[in-house]
Amino acid sequence: MSDLAATLVGMCGRYTQKLTADDLVAAMSARDETGGGVRESYNVAPTSTMPIVVAQPPGAGGEPAPTGRVLRLATWGLVPSWAKDRTIGAKMINARAETVATKPAFRAAFAARRCLVPATGFYEWFHPGGGSRRGQPFYIYPAGHPAAGGIFAFAGLYEVWRKGDTPLVTFTILTTGAAEGLAFLHDRSPVILPAAAWDRWIDPAADPAGLAPLLRPAPGGVLAAHPVDAAVGNVRNKDPHLIDPVDLDPTVAQELASAGGSTAAAPGLAAGEGGVSGLGESVATRPAEGAVDLSLFELDPPGTVAGDRAGRSVR
Repeated sequence: MSDLAATLVGMCGRYTQKLTADDLVAAMSARDETGGGVRESYNVAPTSTMPIVVAQPPGAGGEPAPTGRVLRLATWGLVPSWAKDRTIGAKMINARAETVATKPAFRAAFAARRCLVPATGFYEWFHPGGGSRRGQPFYIYPAGHPAAGGIFAFAGLYEVWRKGDTPLVTFTILTTGAAEGLAFLHDRSPVILPAAAWDRWIDPAADPAGLAPLLRPAPGGVLAAHPVDAAVGNVRNKDPHLIDPVDLDPTVAQELASAGGSTAAAPGLAAGEGGVSGLGESVATRPAEGAVDLSLFELDPPGTVAGDRAGRSVR
């Protein structure tokens, strides 16, 4: 895969998952069924095997399943059950929220096989002039909004492909309009679900038609970001230092300012100032695309028990 290829094609094409299985179990109140297969990664790329969270399946004999969530492993890049070849998954790393209910590759999974994709951050590239040439990567991470549960839980779908020697579980990440504050980077962002909506999203019995309010851009206060080294563009690079902030090249800083990135992302951002802390909450002039259901990101969403929310935060 060439540098930046996943990002240019898939909108959400690289992310990080820095937590251990025990941390994920605690953060997402899930039972671990990964068999010790969870590995931290600072540069998750398509076709990687990563943890997802699904609803507890029915018990033996078909009796009602106990409530709960299960942590499992899956390959990034959804392979529809009807696909003849698993290689199609490399092109199915993202699904557009606006068409996921109707696209043949995703509609069956959207109806019954929804999952959470835990992430500790993701990457996006600023392309001066909007071109496709090599750009400046940014690392986007949780800004500390309590309703987010201390972790990014991307809305995902999963499938089980059974045409190979063994069943293959794959997943895709849903994208929507740009999260508030990220439009200068890309016009799409992954769907980030607040903790209060996690069970609703993965419940296989939930009416898919009623899930549309969840598939909105994240509002202000959910995201923060800073520029990082271009080394992240190479999938072979996995070093933890990939997420460290770097100084912006003066030319890039000027072009970022022209694109609205300096004033929209962080007042005074310029060469020598690596951080864009609080990116999402600092954009007061540009409304998020579409109608964001802000009630989902209230500090105390209706029906959320404070102790339960605290128990799901990353320790």
